[in-house]
This record gives sequence, structure tokens and C-alpha cells, in this order.
Amino acid sequence: MCELFAINSGRPVLANAYLREFYTHSHDNPHGWGLSWRDDHGKPGDPEADVMLWREPIPAYESTLLPKILEQPVEACRLEAHIRFSTCGAQSVENCHPFLGSDISGREWTLIHNGILFNEELLAGYDRIERGETDSERTMLFLLDVLDEATMRAGGALGFDGTFDALAGALSQISNLNRLNLIMDDGTYTYVHTNTSEDTLNYRQLSDDAIVFSTKPLGGDAEKDLWKPVPRNRLIAYRDGRLVRTSAPHGYTFCEAILDLRKKFGDAWPEVIAS
Repeated sequence: MCELFAINSGRPVLANAYLREFYTHSHDNPHGWGLSWRDDHGKPGDPEADVMLWREPIPAYESTLLPKILEQPVEACRLEAHIRFSTCGAQSVENCHPFLGSDISGREWTLIHNGILFNEELLAGYDRIERGETDSERTMLFLLDVLDEATMRAGGALGFDGTFDALAGALSQISNLNRLNLIMDDGTYTYVHTNTSEDTLNYRQLSDDAIVFSTKPLGGDAEKDLWKPVPRNRLIAYRDGRLVRTSAPHGYTFCEAILDLRKKFGDAWPEVIAS
């Protein structure tokens, strides 16, 4: 299973130590790595900040680029990192996270995902326009379309609440029979969702204005008790390291029994979930 790491903060957070530890997990997630942050030029949460993005379809431990990046201080208010364990799609840069896309209003979004989708009815057709071959990219394209449709219905920019409501509704729909650990960022807000029966996404509040997320707690024994599991089955939004809004929980908890059923029914699985 892939691993995720992200930062949302009202001030630049030095991320090098966490990133170095995070990328050591690439021995178990060897199919690619990625890193993005917002170059906000001292203006935290600036939606016009440039997105800095690096991705390689090789294990992070084999990369010559990543050590060069981490030789310099990596300080960011918005950051996402990913190491890939492939469940679908080739080992190519197009299939590495974070994914980058824009909505109709011009906001640039980044997305990292850890999970697997067995019920892709809502994603039908996106395989024809995606650059790679992953359910993660198809999920992002679907969510951007949801935002675009909501924007057109509203007749103008959605604002935070409109954006949150659109994403919360879409994630509730797409969570049915799917494992969906997901972090999205629009340069101002970070949106977080998990729906697994086990704790597969955690957070640590560094201070009143800084929070970090990780699939596995980082920082060794000194910090292990400071991490808490992200509440499941709901969308949660943060700005400047502070919780802004939480959606009502949906009922679509993914459990490992779904994996067993998928293996049992094999090619007949689409008929099973449609019945």
C-alpha cells in the first residue's frame, strides 16, 4: 500500500527530517516517489503560489535527485509527499503522485492517494483522458469535474463552503466499496479523507498553526505517542494548521473482507457490485 505525507501550516515548516524518514519506507513502496510544495514567497496560503513538483518512477532509495533536494532546507506551508506501491498501471512518471490539475476557476490542485478502487462506476470514461493508468488520477479528474459542475451551477466562484460541500458529497459517493485515503490541496486549504477499518492515516499537531499527516507515525519513539488517527468516513479541511470544517460521517468503511470477496469472485466482480 502506498504511503502519504503532508503539511498544512500558517508558517514555513522545516520538513527535511520527516521527509528523509518517510522516504526510507520506499523499500516497501518501490514503484515511484513524488514531492510537491507551494512556493508562496512568504505569503502562507497564497492561492497564486507556484507548485513545485518532482516525480520519478523509481524507488526513492535509488534516486539521485531526491538527495539533492533534501540537501537544501525544505520549508513549506503546504507540502505533499508520496511513495508508490503499484496496484494498477505501469511503473511510469505519469502514474506517480502527487497529481496536479486545475479546476474551472483556475485553482491548481495537488492530490495524493493511498488505496484501491473496486467500484469505479463514477469514474467511467476518465481512463480515456488521464495521462497515466491509475485509479488515483481518475479520482482526481472526477473530483475536479464535480467542482467544475458545482461552480457552473453556482454561477461563479464556489468559495470554501461550496468547495467543501461539493468534495464531501463526491467523496461520500465514491467511498462505497473503495479504500480511499486521500489528501488534496488547493494552496490554501488541505482536504483529508480516510475510510479504512484500520488506522492507515495519522496526524500530529506540531503547534496551534501547524499540522502534519502521515500513513505511519514518524519521528521515532520520541514522537510516536504524539500521533493520532485521522477520524474516518468524513472529509476534514485545514487552513494554516487549524481545523476549519468536518463533514458528517458517511457509512462506507472499507474493510479487508472486501479484498477477499474481490479475489473470490474474480472477473465476475463487476456483476457482484452491480447486483
